[in-house]
Amino acid sequence: MVAIANSTTSAAAVLLLPTSAAGSVSSGSATNLTATNTPGSSSSARVDTVDLSDPAKATLAKAKADQAATANLTLSFDEILAKRTDDLTKKLTDAFAADNVNLDDAVRLQVDKFGNVTAEGPWKKKIEKLFQDRPELAKELKAIAGLNSLKAAQTALDLYNKEKGSTANTKQQSEAWTQYNIRSMNIQTLSGVMTLKDGKLRSAAVDYVNLIADPAGADPTKSRQDIADRLA
Repeated sequence: MVAIANSTTSAAAVLLLPTSAAGSVSSGSATNLTATNTPGSSSSARVDTVDLSDPAKATLAKAKADQAATANLTLSFDEILAKRTDDLTKKLTDAFAADNVNLDDAVRLQVDKFGNVTAEGPWKKKIEKLFQDRPELAKELKAIAGLNSLKAAQTALDLYNKEKGSTANTKQQSEAWTQYNIRSMNIQTLSGVMTLKDGKLRSAAVDYVNLIADPAGADPTKSRQDIADRLA
């Protein structure tokens, strides 16, 4: 029961030299080139075999690593969070299925500041043991929950700036400040609560503040019931 208040990418280039120039390649070159003739072929129809030296292979490996490391630099915070959440959702769904955890009902998870994950319902022991046996999943859940908490906090701040008005020291500003503090405390309370339902991993903190920011939504009744289920 949760109680809440009212690189630049490197590149390696391989240079193919004519056979006549092969002998001019020094032993310290990044690539070793050897020319071999296929049986019965003439010198004009050789097949050149290129063998990369260890330094060249290392350069190529670094280029691939740099490319992977910079792939997310053009993504926004929301896009990165969505990508990480989707990746974790798939891992959790597969792990739960392998452990015979029924995913027909919502799976409510709570991760504390130490990375310990607790669950509720008939699958509580199985789920908690899974996270104990696979700490990398608990670590990623904690990280994603924290990022969602930051997202919720930013939404709460945006609401405050919208509600306070343009005049300082007014009753409107005072009320907006009070509401902001209440929402911030609630977000902190809900920061570690995540729910896996219908193939989606969602944050109770984000659901809470989004319901405030957009109380009507596409389906008001469904939205309120959905958030009520998460906060219960």
